[in-house]
Amino acid sequence: MAGIGQIGGMFRLLSSMTPVSPARAAPNPEVIKNARAAMERMKAEPDSAQTAQFLATKAHSVLRRNGEIVAVQWRDGTTEIRKPTGQPWDKEKLIQQGTSAGLAEGQMNDLYVRDLAKNLGAGVSIDRYDGRTDAPSRGDLMDSPVSGPARGRRLSLMA
Repeated sequence: MAGIGQIGGMFRLLSSMTPVSPARAAPNPEVIKNARAAMERMKAEPDSAQTAQFLATKAHSVLRRNGEIVAVQWRDGTTEIRKPTGQPWDKEKLIQQGTSAGLAEGQMNDLYVRDLAKNLGAGVSIDRYDGRTDAPSRGDLMDSPVSGPARGRRLSLMA
């Protein structure tokens, strides 16, 4: 059997090539500084005020299927999807549509809920809390698949 150098032509040129190590770029000191600062923040104790504020965020709408929470739209505009479907949900597209239409934050939340319910499919019920003070908070709904009876205004939605 012939080696690659004995075949001739282009293979002879390839066999005589010497591998070259790529030149490494000097690390950016700012990137290293930011990475070290981020690692220190991760090691630090959590900020109790920020944690309390995070857990106090109220729900705008809770989406359920068979009594189990499948998604929550929070008043701060974040969305928690607990039971995703096979098809992806494109929130970025909705953000672009809403901001270009000049929607307020509450209207954006309504837009997210309607589109998310369609994405989750048939059998989804929505408990909408609007600005009610008895809306559940993140702390109330944390790690809970059901977290008690629905207290919101029930919307019927055809997916």
